[in-house]
Amino acid sequence: MLHKTKGIVLHHIRYSETSIIARIYTELFGLQSYLVKGVRSRKSGMRSSYFQPLTMLDMVVYHREKRELQHIREAEVAEPFSSIASDIRKSTLALFLSEVLYKSIQAGEANTELFHFMENSFRYLEQQDSGVEYFHLHFLLKLSLHLGFYPNGMQDGEARYFDLREGRFSLVIPSHPDYLDESLSHDFSRVSNCHAGDLPGLAMSRSRRQELLNALIIYYQIHLNGLGTIRSAEILREVFS
Repeated sequence: MLHKTKGIVLHHIRYSETSIIARIYTELFGLQSYLVKGVRSRKSGMRSSYFQPLTMLDMVVYHREKRELQHIREAEVAEPFSSIASDIRKSTLALFLSEVLYKSIQAGEANTELFHFMENSFRYLEQQDSGVEYFHLHFLLKLSLHLGFYPNGMQDGEARYFDLREGRFSLVIPSHPDYLDESLSHDFSRVSNCHAGDLPGLAMSRSRRQELLNALIIYYQIHLNGLGTIRSAEILREVFS
């Protein structure tokens, strides 16, 4: 059966000389895998550039429940993200965030709140010039709300240490190594509780941003079984070093 849906491209792999398999988060069906035949040939009505990380598409798709590979009949770019494609900082962020997303989100049921969060976040990234170096930190924290492990509370005068395992601030140093010290917990709380428009004013050092990124990746690995290594994180560190 044919359906019209929006989709956000997260990942693709080569399937044959002319075809790919694309992982796309759709508004109607959640995360789906699509076999896109002939897209690497000159005669294709769809371009391979449509399937770069974070590209937003308007699609007409065939959808069958419980089928591992779906098919796309038509696709076109819904909103061209020119600065994400041309700005090395943003294109690296797109690579990193798309990897986190396709490794974090389970295939299956739609989640319109998650879809619109992603859609609005990437529009913001496209338009924003300052504060880009904080975007991924803020995005990961807000994404954790949709994935079910958003940090509980915020740092105050008593609860000073963020416990990565428990997902909350603690009055005392936890008895395990997966926690943030008082200073890093403070910055973790700042990023968690700010709005996207406040990012340019965070004024953190490069080393502190790296520490927060490392902590967030560990936080995700603890709460998402099977997440594994985020390979693009090293590229991200080099670009923002």
